[in-house]
Amino acid sequence: MSSSGTPWERRRVIGFAAGLTETTQQVLTAPESFFRRLSATGGIADPLLYGLIVSYIGLVAGTLYNAVFHATLGSAFSSFGDRPELARIMPLVQGGAGLVVNLILGPIFIAVGLFIWSGILHLILLLLGGGGRGFEGTFRVLAYAAASNLFQIVPLCGGFVGGVYGIVLAIIGLSEVHGDSKGKAAAAVLLPLVLCCCCCALGIGAMAGGIASFANRFR
Repeated sequence: MSSSGTPWERRRVIGFAAGLTETTQQVLTAPESFFRRLSATGGIADPLLYGLIVSYIGLVAGTLYNAVFHATLGSAFSSFGDRPELARIMPLVQGGAGLVVNLILGPIFIAVGLFIWSGILHLILLLLGGGGRGFEGTFRVLAYAAASNLFQIVPLCGGFVGGVYGIVLAIIGLSEVHGDSKGKAAAAVLLPLVLCCCCCALGIGAMAGGIASFANRFR
């Protein structure tokens, strides 16, 4: 597929809504076919806009659910027991503030995150001997793989499902667009995630050890 062959990149011909929905359907339901036909070149502006739109929709949905969660439970504000009126409104204030921040700054965070994540994965691909079709190809894959963020519209489990499927889409996309093996693409995607988890585990372990050591001093 040429760069003008993707539904989203033909939206000026077929319409904005049609381009968005057809691209999303193809990415989510037939990723191998979509990424196999996706050109590694053609610019990053259109894929970036697509990634911003679908990611922003998911971000807003997730933020709204989070706001409702805090407003409903409000357990974090149980310390206002002597001021029940504060206990009722503080969760709403917290959720509303988070919603406002995400609405205003969300697109910036999404765009920066796409570039950073693409850079990291492409660097790892190069170290593994892959990524031969350039950073542009990697970026285009991850921008369209961002369609998985739409799963955040589903309450409770949507974020988790979207995160897992996003990893699957990235692996398939990088393999098809760069012509690398699935194993090499999986290594590029999973390695930074594993390293991040290890660092978090070490940090938590060090913190727990520090707390235990501090507590022992007062025994």
